[in-house]
Amino acid sequence: MVALSFDEHFEAPKFCNRISEVEDDLLFYHKSALPIVPKAFDTIVITECLHATENSSVYSGYFVDRQGKRYEEYDVAFKFGDEEQLCREAEKYDKMFRLQGEAIPRLIGLAFAKRTRGGYFACLMTEKFGSSLDCKLISLARSEKAIILNHLQSLHDKGLIHADFKESNVLQRGSDFRLVGFDNMRETHKCTASDEAVDFTEQPDSLSVEDWNVICAYVRVPALDMNFWDHGKVSVKGYIWKKEGLPPARIMKLLFPRPLHAKYDDINEVSDLLLCYFKHVQILLESGRRDLEYLEAHINETAAQVEKEWRRSIKQSSKPSARSTRPAPARPTTSRRGVQAARS
Repeated sequence: MVALSFDEHFEAPKFCNRISEVEDDLLFYHKSALPIVPKAFDTIVITECLHATENSSVYSGYFVDRQGKRYEEYDVAFKFGDEEQLCREAEKYDKMFRLQGEAIPRLIGLAFAKRTRGGYFACLMTEKFGSSLDCKLISLARSEKAIILNHLQSLHDKGLIHADFKESNVLQRGSDFRLVGFDNMRETHKCTASDEAVDFTEQPDSLSVEDWNVICAYVRVPALDMNFWDHGKVSVKGYIWKKEGLPPARIMKLLFPRPLHAKYDDINEVSDLLLCYFKHVQILLESGRRDLEYLEAHINETAAQVEKEWRRSIKQSSKPSARSTRPAPARPTTSRRGVQAARS
């Protein structure tokens, strides 16, 4: 049995506040709950509402013991909803036990709460891992796409198809990712593709006929939608460059210098200038001299600095060399009459 309490800054949502329906603020663990959190930590502290719909509400929080000591191992996501639905979701987590903590969040447990108006609803407790993607999947760096596709492949290798793969069902924390949203997951997939192991971190930047036959369509199609096989190029705002030495597309879109883009009429000049700008941005990020937050706040200043250097380099490259500016010696010219006079 676990007691339920609230952080002093917690604000309940105006709708679907299922947590207010818990009678006596008590949750009763299901017998199959995984014993990840020690029994001494017997109180849940709810901190905020993460998501609320008519069917379920998700809150973040943590466990504390009777002395008020916080369990530091995990922050927790508490999903309150329909008893039958969350029981099915917990069963799916059990089937993906070996993927927990790698491709999907860890399942902490399943509990039931008595409603104030009678009956019960369930609470699915999982590790709170990062937050949903704040950009399009196609905008991620290729190395990040590879991690996510390997997670999809891990599900596939167990005969599972996600079936609801989208940005809101991909969680990110730093450079790591987890998949969630298994309501529509298919559990009986029998693949007709090759049983050869697939590792997207080792995939070339173009899809070969051999790989087409090795990778199952349920993984290959999401990879194509994400433009994983990009042929070594990146496309931003209609400009296409070789991606070597450039930041990921999502960073380029975030730091795109609009005034610089509109300043010149020659599309080739603009493309060359933008390329110089993004290469400069990547150098700043890789060296640690500037972080993304700083660059986002100083887009125009950074662009102006790059433009100044770019114009200087163009001026120097178009300036004639010292040898070519030296006047050529005049060749002596003599008239036919002069030649005859000299001979005489």
